[in-house]
Amino acid sequence: MQINPLPVAEPVLFIDSATAEDSGARVVWNDGHTSFFHYVWLRDCCYCSDCGDCYSSKRFFVPCDTSLDIRPRDISVGSDGSLRVEWLPDGHLSRYDAEWLRRHCYDDASRSMRRHKPVMWDAALYGAVPTADFKTAAADDAARMDLYRAIRDYGIIHVTGGEAAPGFIKQVAGLVGELSDAAYGQIFDLAPKSKIRTMGNTTRPVPPHTDEPFRFAPPGIFVLSCVRAADDGGDTVLVDGFKLAETLREEDREAFDLLCTQNQSFVRVHEGTLDERARVPTFALDDAGSVVGVRIHTRSQGPLDLPPNRVEPFYAAYHRLTQLMMDPAFQIRIPLAPGDSVIVDNHRILHARTHFSDPERFLQTCNVARESFHERLRLLAERLGYREEANLIMAAGAVC
Repeated sequence: MQINPLPVAEPVLFIDSATAEDSGARVVWNDGHTSFFHYVWLRDCCYCSDCGDCYSSKRFFVPCDTSLDIRPRDISVGSDGSLRVEWLPDGHLSRYDAEWLRRHCYDDASRSMRRHKPVMWDAALYGAVPTADFKTAAADDAARMDLYRAIRDYGIIHVTGGEAAPGFIKQVAGLVGELSDAAYGQIFDLAPKSKIRTMGNTTRPVPPHTDEPFRFAPPGIFVLSCVRAADDGGDTVLVDGFKLAETLREEDREAFDLLCTQNQSFVRVHEGTLDERARVPTFALDDAGSVVGVRIHTRSQGPLDLPPNRVEPFYAAYHRLTQLMMDPAFQIRIPLAPGDSVIVDNHRILHARTHFSDPERFLQTCNVARESFHERLRLLAERLGYREEANLIMAAGAVC
């Protein structure tokens, strides 16, 4: 496994020329790149003191304050390399920093470069799973950035060197963000002796799943820590949900489309204490058609509620998807030792467990909001000088 950071050093970019056209400005850069910016976009993106800016949310300009047919009185390149536009009819002056403007070019190639590209994997990743030492990642920014990259790119990181103590999981989760609530509280004990009778608190094998799809916004980053390992199994199994989705898309596009567009019901009910339900698709797509979120949880899948002519095709699609997730060719297995943890993107990675019989096995789980993790990643990348990484557009996840 190799994680390659984007280069720290960025070329110095400036505007060679800017030309007014019918509906926008044509900008030519010193590296030969050409950009086109619509006038309505430029006016909306004026962040002068009169208009305010979106970063602070002190935004005074409202789009309907000007006409959709707004045109410039003059366009020029300033002595500092910025783009300057004087607008009709009021003479309002807008200035656009060259670096900022280039970072927000919206031609197809530029937009594609800004989108994060996940590294999809299958059983071939076994033996090369991203790994981090807890103490090193906690003390060193560069090591923590590598941990963040692993979660961002692969959806997983195996953290070693922690303490085999109840509650230590909070410090592991603290590497990536603040604890968030889940169906059973912030920290949940996985132990056969637990009074909370979920399947996770049995000794039975648990099939691959993403956690809590019965919530409209499922937990984001899932953390699993080992306090006491079983002496006869109970290994952690991980599956890349994005890889499953893309495999299905390649072999059966109609089945893939059904799982992107047809809702299924997920439920979790404990009489008198818990009743959570959601009707959502299995796969979430972004505006480019990329899979950005997965919900797979066969144990909480409720009765299908679809038009009659879609019931059998949907079951055929879901049957094939679950065949893929149960196939060892798509799985990696990690036997967690006491003090070990795994951190996974719950909107992408399915986790599972093999059978065991040791009644003393004791693990804990908790969750961190994706927003919290993405914020930590951006702030650290900016601080270390990885500006391109700080500005990557991250997957929104399996949200409704």
